[in-house]
Amino acid sequence: MKQLIYIILVLLFISCANKEMNKTYDFTAKSYTETSALEITKHELLTEKFNQYFDLLKLKATHPDFEENIINQLQELSQNKILEINSVKEAEIENIQVTDQITFVSDSIEKIKINYDLVTPKLTVKDSIYAYKTSSEITIDGVSFPSLKIKFSKE
Repeated sequence: MKQLIYIILVLLFISCANKEMNKTYDFTAKSYTETSALEITKHELLTEKFNQYFDLLKLKATHPDFEENIINQLQELSQNKILEINSVKEAEIENIQVTDQITFVSDSIEKIKINYDLVTPKLTVKDSIYAYKTSSEITIDGVSFPSLKIKFSKE
């Protein structure tokens, strides 16, 4: 009786199995670029990276135990030196606006101005920062993929 159940289960699994098990998928750089462009825009990317940078500054001020690790992450996001903000513990970033003010530093590096409001319990300060966007192409197995690196600086 057990053998009959095993045979029925095996036949059931075989009949329900996907017949296209040997199908190969062609992943091209073109399809990757099209989906990437749809998923996230340049403004969203810069805003997200700036929020990440500010959160790391806040984390550095509130948790000095992890300062060494946080400084390493901040240096990867900083063009020259790490930005220091007074009273960063209580501060929040609001109204982040990526401007259309773009300066081409070289063929692969763009300097983009970002305006934001630094809000503390006592006052709100309008400020700006520059994002340096470095574009390059990475080739993996003969397929090219776009690569972006964002760094921030006050100048």
